[in-house]
Amino acid sequence: MDRKVCMSTSRVVRAAVAGIVAVLVLLPAAAPAVAHVRTSDGWSEIRADGDHVRYRLGLEYEILARAIGMGEDAIAAPDDGSRRAALAGQHDLIETYLAGRVRILVDEIECAMTLAASDVEQRPATDAMAEDLAYAVLDLDYDCHGAASGRYVLDYSVFSGAGSDAVVDDHTTTVDYHLGGERGRVVLDGAHPRFSAGEQSFAGSALRATGLGAQQVLTGLDHALFVAALAVGATGLGRLARGVTAFAVTSGAGLLAAVAGWVSLPGHVTGALVALSVVYVAATNLVGPESRWRLPAVAAAGLLHGFAFAGGLGFGDDLGWDLVTSVAGVGLGIVLGQAVLAAGLFALATAARRYAWFSLAHLVAAAAAVVTGLAWFVHRLL
Repeated sequence: MDRKVCMSTSRVVRAAVAGIVAVLVLLPAAAPAVAHVRTSDGWSEIRADGDHVRYRLGLEYEILARAIGMGEDAIAAPDDGSRRAALAGQHDLIETYLAGRVRILVDEIECAMTLAASDVEQRPATDAMAEDLAYAVLDLDYDCHGAASGRYVLDYSVFSGAGSDAVVDDHTTTVDYHLGGERGRVVLDGAHPRFSAGEQSFAGSALRATGLGAQQVLTGLDHALFVAALAVGATGLGRLARGVTAFAVTSGAGLLAAVAGWVSLPGHVTGALVALSVVYVAATNLVGPESRWRLPAVAAAGLLHGFAFAGGLGFGDDLGWDLVTSVAGVGLGIVLGQAVLAAGLFALATAARRYAWFSLAHLVAAAAAVVTGLAWFVHRLL
């Protein structure tokens, strides 16, 4: 019996020794994986300034350089002067990266971001024994399309996801903000990537969105040229009304489908197809706008233009009355802009038809529109 106890004890001791040896052997191999786990802290100062938002963003320089692929020379820059030069040289790359990851929306319409300036400063490390850290200080300017008030939303996803920019396991930013008449401080991280401030004014939001929709038609060259070709080529008020109505209805449907996420096309593909729609309408003005395919083609083009309207503005994905109000306002503005532009140009074309030079002017204008549309198509597709 004693012998059996001794044998059992011996097995336990040998197993314990083997376990300890295994731990000692595997520990060095596991060390790099443990060391890889790191967090990155940043800071944000956000201030509303009329219809603009000024955003000062601080990010660890080395983490940013690795995340966006600035190159080994930039990552290993030996001093702040070299780091500043690297940031200046990669201005467009940094701007493109941040545009999709630091989004500000007012009443669910995205503000347009530009990188105004960049700098480098040293900040104390969180570990008292570590050296100071170099931070990239990025000044972002957001054009909020005329909105001086409303419900502001910050959607922050820097260094997050499973892509090449996920070089840290967690990133936090401490946000000091003054937006929508509210002041405060909040911490955002991967689990809490957004916050909102201020309140939406229904009337103000709807009016601003309507103005934005009209602006998209009147100042967007491809949209304006399409409506212009549609109006000048119309042989009667009834035909014009049918064409504008079909275009308005389908462009509104395209806008809604894109915002709701039912349809998603790459921006360059949508832009190229919109350019082809300009070519088609202008070409039919040359060969004869009475074609039976003209109205269905105009209606199909409206869907494409609607997709382009949605991509050009950018909407939030938080389904609610904010989004509904903004999308409805933009849609109404698009309809009004199309109607005003088409009616004005049709009246001018009708008055000019009595003159002998109109036929030649019409021919030259239509040919110029065809060439312009083809140039847009090639540029956008390539």
